[in-house]
Amino acid sequence: MVLLGTTISNAQKNVDHQNLLWTRYALKLKINDSWSVSQEIEERTYWFPWRQHQFVTRTMGRYNFKNGFGVGAGFAYFRQSLPQDPEVNVNYTQPELRSEFELTYTHSLSEKLSMNHRYWNELRYFKEEGQDYEYGNMRLRYRLELQYKHSASLTFRAFDEIFINLGENIVNNTFDQNRYGASIQYMPIKNFGLELGYINWFQQRPSGVDFYNRNIVRVTVHHTIDVSKKSK
Repeated sequence: MVLLGTTISNAQKNVDHQNLLWTRYALKLKINDSWSVSQEIEERTYWFPWRQHQFVTRTMGRYNFKNGFGVGAGFAYFRQSLPQDPEVNVNYTQPELRSEFELTYTHSLSEKLSMNHRYWNELRYFKEEGQDYEYGNMRLRYRLELQYKHSASLTFRAFDEIFINLGENIVNNTFDQNRYGASIQYMPIKNFGLELGYINWFQQRPSGVDFYNRNIVRVTVHHTIDVSKKSK
């Protein structure tokens, strides 16, 4: 997947390079060993100069089977600051709603190393100024992630994810984007910790010949509330 993004990048010249900072709060409500609900709030900004890029909030319920498979469904709200150029003041903020569905599968490669596959489906609804929300397109995502659990408190991750657009409104950018990156997560206590990561986001724009290549630093605060213990 990284090779796909690299090939496209080398085949054309219209690439805008941008640097971003993502700060996220990720809350997980553990109901029992199978059921959980997650809530994420993320602020995405440009660096140098600083300006808001996106605001994201996502809620998802998940069910994990005992054989490594899991399913989830949820809802997300996005707010996109336009134009996507940190040198230009915000002219319009476009809201977007998404219904999201996922299928995951995790299997162990060794005692500390595991591999996770995530298949994600998004239905996207956009709101233009002075209009109601309208269906835009479907987007399919596949992420492959390696996780190395060094200890109970320290985890390393590396991933690669590809995004594909589907729908009658999609003409030139069926390949939407490729993201790859790595992170380190430190949990000083069982239910609370921090994650620091890097993401490269290579995205094809609707023209088909213009692209974004974004370098992203992501800081995440992880917080788990285990209500299964209270129910017992």
